[in-house]
Amino acid sequence: MVETSVVERHTPAQLVIRPQEERDAAAAAALWQEADDAEVMSEAGWLDQLRRRRGNARSRWVGLSAELDGRVVGMGQAGLNTMTTTPGAAWGGVRVTAAARRQGIGSALHEALIEHLRSIEGGEVTTFFRRTEEGERWAEARGWHRLLVAPLIALDPRNVPEPSPPPGFECVGAADYGRLEAIFELIRAAIVDEPGPVPQDDLRYDDFLDDWADPDSDHDAGTIVLHGDLPVAFSEVKIAGTRAKHAGTATLPEYRGRGLASAAKRRALRVAAAKGVTRITTSNAEGNAAMRAINRKLGFEPIGDHVIYGRSVDLP
Repeated sequence: MVETSVVERHTPAQLVIRPQEERDAAAAAALWQEADDAEVMSEAGWLDQLRRRRGNARSRWVGLSAELDGRVVGMGQAGLNTMTTTPGAAWGGVRVTAAARRQGIGSALHEALIEHLRSIEGGEVTTFFRRTEEGERWAEARGWHRLLVAPLIALDPRNVPEPSPPPGFECVGAADYGRLEAIFELIRAAIVDEPGPVPQDDLRYDDFLDDWADPDSDHDAGTIVLHGDLPVAFSEVKIAGTRAKHAGTATLPEYRGRGLASAAKRRALRVAAAKGVTRITTSNAEGNAAMRAINRKLGFEPIGDHVIYGRSVDLP
């Protein structure tokens, strides 16, 4: 939950904080890109995200837009983490455009989100953002502390070699495979032990289907590795023009160590390149040694860091 300003002046009298609306899509896409150029978020993707979050009653989500002189200059979102069984686990985030920082706008959004999380009995809340010294100072001044660093890396996929899965395994496009219940079961089982502040141990099929419908997700590039008819590894990709990002890669625990994640990523990268992508990004927690090794072998190079910060909603 971050705004890169450190010193705040008085909040402008003409500031209006209101619920997010469909008309905010263009401003939202610009804010996401400004805050992190590794992000992939189109206007259509943001509108779909707004729809999904409004429709998920378990998350008790709130989305706020900050208007200054009638123009959206900041946004904040928060809700309960619906992918974990950890009681009270929550998330939140704030973005403010550079020209409007140091006026208290980020603080006003932050306070409103924390108050909302208190009202829905949130406990520990996390936030994910592109690491900057100013951003970390802003967060730490408001009671946040760093939980995890995830080095951010990038690759031009146009020279990635063909996938070479071991005998008995096959790489197929997620769109061609089409068995959504089987893909869901693969993802649900494969992500449980992914390093993070809380375990992702409560992914549900309805939420998976909503995520699958994200217009920024490219299921042609998205790849499933099959062992016979059984899906055992996957790599998801989001694409916007010439930019893309990995949205998740994992292998079932009993199939790890056989090069299956590498094969899935290679196919996904080659399809993305064929669609005109010239840069794809991803980030992995420092503790995820296996995936970081895979990415180094593929040729990804560092361009920065993502960080996860946390705090209790009970802090003043």
